[in-house]
Amino acid sequence: MKKQRGVFEKVPGSGIWWIQYFDADGRRRREKVGPKKAAISLVEQRRTDARLGVKMPENLLAKSPMFSELAARALDYSRANKKSFYADDQRMKVLVEQFGNRTAEDITRGDIQKWLDANSTKWSVATRNRDLALLKLTFRLAEENEIIKRNPARLVQQRKEDNGRVRYLSDHEETTLRAVVEKSYSGHLPELEIALMTGMRQGEQFGLSWERVDLGAGTLRLNTTKNGNGRFVRLNSRALAVMRAVHDQSIGTGGVFLINKRPRWFAKAVREAGCLISLGTTCATRLPVGSLWRE
Repeated sequence: MKKQRGVFEKVPGSGIWWIQYFDADGRRRREKVGPKKAAISLVEQRRTDARLGVKMPENLLAKSPMFSELAARALDYSRANKKSFYADDQRMKVLVEQFGNRTAEDITRGDIQKWLDANSTKWSVATRNRDLALLKLTFRLAEENEIIKRNPARLVQQRKEDNGRVRYLSDHEETTLRAVVEKSYSGHLPELEIALMTGMRQGEQFGLSWERVDLGAGTLRLNTTKNGNGRFVRLNSRALAVMRAVHDQSIGTGGVFLINKRPRWFAKAVREAGCLISLGTTCATRLPVGSLWRE
């Protein structure tokens, strides 16, 4: 069997393999790894890091942080700085399920790409991109805070999203979906009606307060939108009637809708109605794909 350069058993027959290499500063380094396969992989990674000029910590015996620790730090950042914290919180559960029990330094670009490819038939491009964006943020924050020396997600590419594709619900699909909501989630029917008739984003709709609703003029004022610009949404007669009914049942101040998080009932209703193939595809009526509570 061909001998692997830089990989050796310190005690022949022990099954405990070590690696030897030169770091970015030209210093000879040794590390105890364990299984031979892991040692071969790590020595190649260390050599790549050295070529890229990545600085190694002085104490290689220091415990490498788990990905779950990086995830917790990223969520703290999201909670303090991002309006999309709830979405990040939900997405992070997927990332932690995949990488949480691994040390951050052991996760490679190839691991991330393999995971994305394995789910390519289950996820929409938008879902893939949002999950990858959060993964990139998690590693970037850890790198900036010098918790890790290498960011494996940096070079993983986002995919282009086809935002111009339009899908319409048939009358039957819309009727079926509305019937399911009326039967099982009747208290949420006004939310569905407003989403269908205005095309507001999830954050826009559930962050809407009564002070930005003008029932006399039949308009909604959205101060902060995805592109950073404010805009007005004009309500048609049906939408205006729904908003007035919601107003009559509320105290008229504060949030229009009581929840400000992802409407889980909607995903369940979609499955029951059978109007979508998967939850990664967004259901909309006479609006571009992604218009109904899109991110």
